[in-house]
Amino acid sequence: MKQVLLALSSAAALACAAVSPAAAQVCAVFDPIWMAGHETATTTLGARVATMGTNVATQRSITLEMLLSAMKVQTAQTSTNGEREVNVVSNTQQAVASTLSQVSQTRALVDAREQYSIDTGQGVNACGSIDLMNATSRSVGNVAKNGRETYRSLDVAPGKNTPIQEAARNRLADPTKTDAAVFFDPSASDDDRKAVIEAMAGLPMPKPTAAMPGAEADLMMLRARRVEALRSPALVSLSAVRSMSSTDDHQIGTTTGSPLAQLDALIGQYGGGPQFEAWSAGLAGQSEHGLLIELTRMRSMSLSLRQQLIEQQARTSAVFGTMLATQAGGNL
Repeated sequence: MKQVLLALSSAAALACAAVSPAAAQVCAVFDPIWMAGHETATTTLGARVATMGTNVATQRSITLEMLLSAMKVQTAQTSTNGEREVNVVSNTQQAVASTLSQVSQTRALVDAREQYSIDTGQGVNACGSIDLMNATSRSVGNVAKNGRETYRSLDVAPGKNTPIQEAARNRLADPTKTDAAVFFDPSASDDDRKAVIEAMAGLPMPKPTAAMPGAEADLMMLRARRVEALRSPALVSLSAVRSMSSTDDHQIGTTTGSPLAQLDALIGQYGGGPQFEAWSAGLAGQSEHGLLIELTRMRSMSLSLRQQLIEQQARTSAVFGTMLATQAGGNL
């Protein structure tokens, strides 16, 4: 059958080729068998092409879905990696900041402890030095008050009316109480110092009695007042010297509390005494604040001693002024 179809097809082709070119524009085949085979082939080819298109579209859709899934996975991985990276950086920065803050706080605490602690920031032997400075300031500050009290207790103080016989009996009772060395002996009795001052001042001036005439009594009173006024500066100075060796309660002698004893303690620590080496060595371990504290203490001590010097010079000037007034005023 196939050979027959091939023969017919060849004959048809030859017949068409024999036609002139002008009449060869249409070559129709009217063989039903050939047309049936052609239609079958065309239908099969179209079905296969459609099936191929469907398969291609399906594969393309699958490929696109796979690509989309891969992109989603990539995006998720990128996001996760980015979040992890951000978290790692953030946590690292927080840890670094916390560590730096802790280091800064620890360093500040160390600096504060070094600057202001009792061992390195408050001066050498802070408690002992404070007690010494307070005791010295209190004792030296009481010199003027104690001097006035001891001055008023003298039997030759202005305004006193001590009988001359009593004063003479007190002075003659112990002729050894005339040594001014007791002013500088912390173990001496305060009564001995008082007796020396009264011996230096002499006897009290006689005061008028009620039996004296008015003019004579007034003259005697004026003379007594002038003598008391002229020797009062010396008595005040001697009383101040007396109070420098006396404790606040004026009891018999211990070095505790007297201004001279306190000044000796200061010299012992700051002026090359027995405690100076330990104090000087302690300065090496002091911070800047501790050194400033020590400098402030020494400045305070210097001001206190300068005040004492000024008061001493004032008393000395008063004594010299009294001597000049006595010379200028003539005999009593």
